[in-house]
Amino acid sequence: MFEQVYGSWPSHERFILVSCDEAYLNKYFPRFYKTFTEHWQLPIHVHVIDPSAQTRVKLQKLGISFTYCDTKEHNWASEVNRYRATTGTQNSNAEVQQWLYECYCQCQRFVVLGTKMTPRQSVLVADVDAYAQHTPTKREKKYLFDKTCFSRHSDRLMATFCHFHPRDIGKIENLADVITRQLKQFFVLGMDQTAIKQVFKQDQRISIMGERWIRHFDIKNKDQLKRHRKTIIYHEKGQRGKHKPVEVTWTDIE
Repeated sequence: MFEQVYGSWPSHERFILVSCDEAYLNKYFPRFYKTFTEHWQLPIHVHVIDPSAQTRVKLQKLGISFTYCDTKEHNWASEVNRYRATTGTQNSNAEVQQWLYECYCQCQRFVVLGTKMTPRQSVLVADVDAYAQHTPTKREKKYLFDKTCFSRHSDRLMATFCHFHPRDIGKIENLADVITRQLKQFFVLGMDQTAIKQVFKQDQRISIMGERWIRHFDIKNKDQLKRHRKTIIYHEKGQRGKHKPVEVTWTDIE
């Protein structure tokens, strides 16, 4: 489930990697694709978890590279039991399995990145429910691409929008290994954040993106909304995105 990845990894030296399951792809990817194509003008590579044949055809017609993996044959019942034994949760099997599936989806992009990225590649990783609002300046792009780069929120290095520099490929491979080894033992929710903190938190060479790039605060008032609208990347979580409709559909990008 972790190692078996289908499709071709891109050869571009700079590109954007986005990863999600089919439901999130259908809901959010058209807007992601349209806005990042407009404001970044970089190739986009998609990694999809459990895509249908129809979805693979859509991506082929769009002319972008994609990889995918299949979890349908995985023994999720066993994973649920191991999680129960570890945490003692009383939630239903269906709820726990959904948590574990979402954990896998969040983590797998870093597993794929760490096993596929080449020493010549510089990769932006972004959540599919994020979208580009503004075009970064040359100076801003230079800051971003010069180093591995994260935003920070509540003492966490955030995986929402980040850059991985080829000089850190050893750490990126380690990131994939940390995630894979842990999830093969038993699933830990939020493992992507835990692994990023473990591998990169003490690295003084990484850059931290400020509020011009992306904000992780919920919107409490008009001032917060104004600040969010100024960011280069907007991320729809919590109150800042909960009730906003996604107005871009597949017909807008096909």
